[in-house]
Amino acid sequence: MALPWVLLALVELGLRVAGFGGSYPLFVPYRDAPGFLFQNDSVGRRYFHGAFVPSPHLDFFHATKPAGGLRVVFQGESSAAGFPYGHGGAPSRMLEQRLQTAFPGRSVEVINTALTAVSSYVLLDQAREIAALHPDAVLIYTGHNEYYGVLGAASAGAFGHSRAAVLAYLAVRRLRLAQLVERLVAAGASSLRGRVATDDPGTVMELMAGDRLVPLGSRRFDDGVAQFRANLDALLARYQAAHIPVFVGTLVSDERDQPPLGGGSDANAAYAAARDREAHGDTAAARALYREAKERDALRFRAPEALNAVIRDVARRRGATVVETQQAVERASPGGIPGHSLILEHLHPNVDGYFVIADAFYEALRAVRAFGPWPAPPAAERAAARAAVPVTPLDSLAALYRTDRLTSGWPFRPHGVRVPAIVDTLHPRTPLEALAQRLVNGQLSWAEATDRLRAEYERAGDADDAIRVARALASEYRYAAQPYLDAARVALAAGRPADALGFARAAYARRETAESAKLVATLTLRTGDVSAAVPYLERAEALAPQDRDVRGALAAARMLPRLEADRQRTPRDTAVLHRLALAYALAQQYAGARDALAALLAVAPGATDAQALLRELPPRELPR
Repeated sequence: MALPWVLLALVELGLRVAGFGGSYPLFVPYRDAPGFLFQNDSVGRRYFHGAFVPSPHLDFFHATKPAGGLRVVFQGESSAAGFPYGHGGAPSRMLEQRLQTAFPGRSVEVINTALTAVSSYVLLDQAREIAALHPDAVLIYTGHNEYYGVLGAASAGAFGHSRAAVLAYLAVRRLRLAQLVERLVAAGASSLRGRVATDDPGTVMELMAGDRLVPLGSRRFDDGVAQFRANLDALLARYQAAHIPVFVGTLVSDERDQPPLGGGSDANAAYAAARDREAHGDTAAARALYREAKERDALRFRAPEALNAVIRDVARRRGATVVETQQAVERASPGGIPGHSLILEHLHPNVDGYFVIADAFYEALRAVRAFGPWPAPPAAERAAARAAVPVTPLDSLAALYRTDRLTSGWPFRPHGVRVPAIVDTLHPRTPLEALAQRLVNGQLSWAEATDRLRAEYERAGDADDAIRVARALASEYRYAAQPYLDAARVALAAGRPADALGFARAAYARRETAESAKLVATLTLRTGDVSAAVPYLERAEALAPQDRDVRGALAAARMLPRLEADRQRTPRDTAVLHRLALAYALAQQYAGARDALAALLAVAPGATDAQALLRELPPRELPR
């Protein structure tokens, strides 16, 4: 009886030794930046097999939580990930910037674990790894994929009505033998149905849903609600046991401008009536009818209101905070009806919509004084935060292309009907269009495309946009100094030394290199604060002892106090004045050098060495 189990164990061991499959942990060390972790790019393989495997948002964070630092984890699906923008367009990134402004003296990390096309089972499966990070809060925005997301109640890979079977599957799937069997089955199924372009989000939606309709009040509908309730309750219970505060957002989708998905006559009639009532100025009636039409979707890509009821009930019972993101978007929408003013298609917000969601979570955190006392917000803080959102023109154009591709086929058009996507027929007219096309088509990474955009702006002399793009790169790669060094260089070339110094200090704070130390020292010297520059010069010399400019500037900076004292004692000593002028010049204190040379030439008008040094000094900068 034991022999089959022994054989299975040997096969499992052999697969592990051979490197087949993996455990796919949620977080892994980042080799290029020791001391940092980030989301495992392959974690999606824990839940998906085949060609389509979603990748998580990449947020780099300290392996050891900094003392006094704030750490927040954001869980959810594609909306939580900020699709179709990602990166600076994700609500987590907007929230992180807002919190960093509110708590400038503390390390702030908002870690986004969202994955496209996942249901609440995935969030529950990751909870232990998230709790192990000891976050100060967990934020959740999920529910739209409860029917068609992976392991969803009506997805093509659903396990019927058995929640126990799904949980067992998630546990067993960590075995390499189970992964091998699953891969073989998937390969067979793929060969039978032919290969499809599963990198296309529209195709993925069709594959996940199949032909499974979920009418309001049906068994499948009730299964989804029950599944969501059980998983959310277990998820919040796990965090409650770990004493981690949780904030759960209510779900919002486009009700005004998205006709019913897969809707029958009742849904379409409600939508038509809503249009009529709105046209006649009866906004209240229109609002109710739009909601009714959405509720009658037969294709459940938009979460029904039953899931919002579950969120409010389970959060209340588990001591979590409900964040009324739905109401926040409604308040910001014309007539209180969410539509294309804030939402791009059926449910993914635009940048303004994502900011409203991030703002709702921010205000919820502030209302309960999460993280301790909060400073009083400055005037126009919200407007300043919106203006600082790190979304570049490249992100915005790529989002437009992705949205167009998503809506060019089913379920936004009938089965079998697909119009060419803009990005697939585009002949770029500008460098921005070319970069966006290559980014969306996977020919350039986001980092490479974004850095090329920064360089393009820099070549064009557009300092503001070049700096904005550099800031976006800096917010993405919190371990990297280079984006701030690039911003400092651009600011300096644009005649903004104070901004350049701020960027240089930010670069040095991230990574102490000879380049960053020298730049901070140089820019600090230009402010006239020689003593403040000395520690940076000393650090630059230690990191690059062969740098003659650094050695000369450091020696001069150290000599200046003694030489000034000598001048006070012997103000007409030409040798002292010449040494003082030379020291000032080496320390880039050109005004001081000119003053010393003027004093020297007043005593000795024919001093050729003083005249030569004066000619070598850079011209005076004119006021800007």
